[in-house]
Amino acid sequence: MGKLHELLAVESDLKAKAQHALAQVKGLFTTGQGKFVGQVRKYQPFNDDGERLPDEITVLATSVDNELETVKAAVSQWLDASLQKEVTNQGTSADVIVNGVKILTELPATALLNLEGKLAEIRQLYQSIPTNDPAERWNKDAQLGHYVSEVRETRRTKKVQKVLIKYEATKEHPAQTEAYAEDIPVGTWSTTIHSGQVSPTEKNTRLERLDALIMAVKKARQRANDIEIKDVHAGEILFKYINGV
Repeated sequence: MGKLHELLAVESDLKAKAQHALAQVKGLFTTGQGKFVGQVRKYQPFNDDGERLPDEITVLATSVDNELETVKAAVSQWLDASLQKEVTNQGTSADVIVNGVKILTELPATALLNLEGKLAEIRQLYQSIPTNDPAERWNKDAQLGHYVSEVRETRRTKKVQKVLIKYEATKEHPAQTEAYAEDIPVGTWSTTIHSGQVSPTEKNTRLERLDALIMAVKKARQRANDIEIKDVHAGEILFKYINGV
């Protein structure tokens, strides 16, 4: 481990880096949801001699878990630096306990207060996580590592020019006809959507775990502050010095 003054020198840089990463990924979750969805469309004509069309593929750009992984390093460095500073200066401490399990041990009250604020920022990030469209039926593909929708089929039609005979031809008059276009089914599109988002249940579970952790930190801070005040009276001594008495 390094010296405390070395840690203090880089703490503000680590904070800026972490907050930038949080804002960037939160912005992606909020306004860049198109990056979390891809799809594959395959066309099959009804007839063997029907028109062949190439597959339409939209590549899945990223996933929620990938983005959370990228932000984790920056935020972890910030958390570690802050906690290391506070623990070094600790005078009071308590354990963070969630459902009877110790998550962190012997953190001072000031460190717990700072941790509480940082967890609130992390919660805002998780609150912005995009979730799968409930209108689709999703299956988690273990090999791909993301969700895949059930195949959805839609028909492709093609306009065919036809002639409507209004009146048959006679010896005196030619036939009266009218041209019109009719949409004829010629094939089927099979569409599969790929999603790097998470299910609403998964998002809620992560938020519930975060809320439980935040509550545990608050309780730990209260326990850490539950000590007798030291009997220190410095005011009179300081004013005597300032006044030259």
